[in-house]
Amino acid sequence: MAIFPQGMTHVDRRCNAGERRVFHQLRRCLDDDCWVWHDVPIGPRARQPDFVVLGPRFGILLLEVKDWKRSTLVGATRDAVELDTPQGRVTQANPLRQARAYALELVDLMKADPALVHAGGAFKGKLLFPFGWGVAFSRLRRGDVEGSDFGSIFPAQQILMGDELDETVDPGAFHTRLRDLFTVHYPHTLTLPQRDRVRWHLFPELRLQPQASLNFGARDDAAPALPDLLQVMDLQQEQIARSLGEGHRVIHGVAGSGKTMILIYRAQHLAAAARPEQPVLVLCFNRTLADRITAHLRARGVDERVQVRTFHSWCKDVVDSYQLDVPNTGNAQDWYAALARTVDRALETGFVPGGQYTALLIDEAHDFEDAWLRMATRLVDPNTRSLLVLYDDAQSIYQPKRRKFNFASVGIEARGRTSVLRLNYRNTAEVLALAVQCARSLLEGASEARGEDEIPVVHPTTAGRSGAMPTLLTARNPDEEADLIAERVRE
Repeated sequence: MAIFPQGMTHVDRRCNAGERRVFHQLRRCLDDDCWVWHDVPIGPRARQPDFVVLGPRFGILLLEVKDWKRSTLVGATRDAVELDTPQGRVTQANPLRQARAYALELVDLMKADPALVHAGGAFKGKLLFPFGWGVAFSRLRRGDVEGSDFGSIFPAQQILMGDELDETVDPGAFHTRLRDLFTVHYPHTLTLPQRDRVRWHLFPELRLQPQASLNFGARDDAAPALPDLLQVMDLQQEQIARSLGEGHRVIHGVAGSGKTMILIYRAQHLAAAARPEQPVLVLCFNRTLADRITAHLRARGVDERVQVRTFHSWCKDVVDSYQLDVPNTGNAQDWYAALARTVDRALETGFVPGGQYTALLIDEAHDFEDAWLRMATRLVDPNTRSLLVLYDDAQSIYQPKRRKFNFASVGIEARGRTSVLRLNYRNTAEVLALAVQCARSLLEGASEARGEDEIPVVHPTTAGRSGAMPTLLTARNPDEEADLIAERVRE
């Protein structure tokens, strides 16, 4: 069965009647190493074919779906199609030409990547893997168009008809028909890194920002080269990011598992529907993280419809906007506590209106007090109830561990809406092993088998990246420690 990174329920719900027939046939007949996306923007120009199929032995296939009846189809040329609709006669682009244009645009894009083309031989400069395009006419059967010039506009080898979408069709026969849609045929099995490079080109929103290198000699105006390592979300991360629906959602994840990256993807997605007067709010505890999230969003073209704040800076915004009185305690820590209490009280009494944000996303929720999390549920528009909470109790720095806590106690509905990320991509296996030993007291006795509404301590698993063994440096005083660190940086 094919894999749908958006989630099968999500795809099934979004499909129209014709697309649903194609969706069920792809799900039934494709192998489980094939990935299928429905109606998602692809490439830098955000083209939006109905289906994109990617498989290691399959290549890339783009499909357009048309649910036309024979009585609807008035005429067609290689460029356009005339349809008889309840609204009258309309002209649309020829879907086969449209699918071809999308495919060739992607091919040109990926041919610029040396890692995805043949370096020599008869196919030098050509893509390593086959590609194709086609149109599925979900309600037209072969018999409906016999005796017409339909085949001169829509060649049989480039289309799927309703006959081929029946559940009685043998999966192997359907798989062969899909391969007929490929205009380029040569055997190649994509490696995992090659597959991820393809995804990097297909879906810019899944790209991970690489660590900037300290290239002191580079010219400021030098064009950036395509990096050797193109990093994208893994399948679980993409599935979580794409399938997050409305309502309350909780993600538990170890350090370095991609929680913040998923938050950035989600914020970018929500920004498209947000109105300036009801923006998306991202809250976290740490100012450095807030700045980092802001930089990533702005680099992706997301404007002020997504606002990123630390919790206390957001509270200060509320106090200034609504002229709230915060007692001056003379102690910074006490003042921050009074600031949060003042805003909490104003929200509870209705002096500050709730539901001001289309969505709220909380990073570092393990460092939020219970009252702050309770406030979060009041901030979201009740029509969307879009609240995303990212949590890792093992990383809690500023708050005591919540051993007897459940999300329901602060109004967050986590049951059936929780995902767990265990793979740590940030550290090498050697560093992670040492870190786990040092954090043993945090992890021992922690059970992941708690209820969904409770807080698990998730044990990290290495993603398999290896590196040097950690080295222990000992120094007699802080000055010598600084010298030792500086020397390592110099090396």
